Amino acid sequence: MFREGLLQYWWMLYRHCKTLNQRTDIFRNIEDSFAAKHGDQRLAAGNVYVDIGSGSSPVPTFLYQRCHATTYATEMDRTYLDRQKNYMQTLRLGKRDSFFVQKEDATRLSFDDRSVDLVTAVSTIEHIPGDGDSRSMAEFSRVLCAGGTLVVTVPTAPAYIENQSTFYYAGFERRYDAAALESRLYRPELQLIEQLYMVPPPPEFLEQFQRSFGAFLHGESWSDTWYKNGWHDRYPDISILLSVGMIRLSPDPGGSFGACLAFEKQ
Repeated sequence: MFREGLLQYWWMLYRHCKTLNQRTDIFRNIEDSFAAKHGDQRLAAGNVYVDIGSGSSPVPTFLYQRCHATTYATEMDRTYLDRQKNYMQTLRLGKRDSFFVQKEDATRLSFDDRSVDLVTAVSTIEHIPGDGDSRSMAEFSRVLCAGGTLVVTVPTAPAYIENQSTFYYAGFERRYDAAALESRLYRPELQLIEQLYMVPPPPEFLEQFQRSFGAFLHGESWSDTWYKNGWHDRYPDISILLSVGMIRLSPDPGGSFGACLAFEKQ
């Protein structure tokens, strides 16, 4: 995280999460820091920022407080729209602030052509069935101004797969291989400016970890055990150690389980 320029953003986001009373998460520690870094580099007062599928993400309010761009936290789910509004109350953001929470469909955004400077979609478009991910990318490109930045993060796998549900998410999710990333998400007018892939630590480290914690893992992977037991809610700060110890960052998609991609609109 240090070499990739993410460590300082992880620390600032960690403190911001404490203010919001929002837990941290193993993978979001990486993804959110990646989005925050590119947002911080792109945004300034007078710019427009749209976050897609904001959920319980701390990134929209974090970047708003840091950069003071007009910010839209968007969702389809009323529960999470209310979550972002609760964040506004906690931070005392009101009518004088240019921070807005509104319902948006990623495949049919309400924003004008070339009207947005930054779009972030962290672990969002993989949940849109059919060709929803590709249509969303087209919409993000449509609303971005020339020189605008798009940040997208998605799960990856050795082969492209679509799941109708998983034990941790009761809905559709796809995982991308390198070919699917290119065919479904890349567009000729969007230049890829940074790509980081989350990959596991060396096999010998994982083997030692499995042996050391075998009594708790019961033959399952560490990540499955972590989420199935609800430990991500009970021990959220341990996610920091797991992010640092169990995730390496690589520019190569081989063997990865997650992709962080940043594009610039040409």
